[in-house]
Amino acid sequence: MKKEILFFALILFWACGPDPIPAPEPASLIAPANLNSCTTASPVNSLESQVKFQWTASLNTESYELVIQNQVSNRLIKKSTSLLNESVILSRGVPYSWYVNSKSLLTEEFGKSPVWVFYLEGETQKSSLPFPAVLLQPENEALVQRDSSGNFTFQWTGKDLDGDISRYDLYLGIDPEAMVLEKEGLSSSTASIKLNASTRYYWKIITHDTQKNQSTSLIFTFQTEE
Repeated sequence: MKKEILFFALILFWACGPDPIPAPEPASLIAPANLNSCTTASPVNSLESQVKFQWTASLNTESYELVIQNQVSNRLIKKSTSLLNESVILSRGVPYSWYVNSKSLLTEEFGKSPVWVFYLEGETQKSSLPFPAVLLQPENEALVQRDSSGNFTFQWTGKDLDGDISRYDLYLGIDPEAMVLEKEGLSSSTASIKLNASTRYYWKIITHDTQKNQSTSLIFTFQTEE
């Protein structure tokens, strides 16, 4: 009888325990617009402009972390705020990526918004740098199945505001610090490459335009099946 009482007491304890703390939800980005030039920036001087970033409120959130990356130098800028906007002075003539992390003091979990990219035009810029290619297949940390010949088709997408992308170069390797040029001068955004089984690879795309500008994508990693 005592065992039954204890059993039901434990069930009642767990049933009446505290509700789990909800994780902050991702915010929705508003401005600067994705894959476009930033037309709302305020010039500070010939080299810099002040850019206003805006996003929507997200549930279960007490503060936001704005993360901006210079796509040429890879320099990261992080700003914390309780507001839904933040103004940052940035170098002109450079493409940037940005996203927002939603945070709460009640949990270490956070919500990450989608990643957007924009181009901050320079005062005397004659041409825009191409946006870093967006890697589509294989996705980051994917488990990849090769075809019957041991090949896999890589896919990505690129954009340049001038519309003058001339070629793509695909780099691949088993060391992110020592990738080799696997496919050069690609005119399309796909490439089929033979891969080894049970191997972890890293890959990236470098985009070139007709004005000799270039940009480098993120580095993705994937694992091939046996």
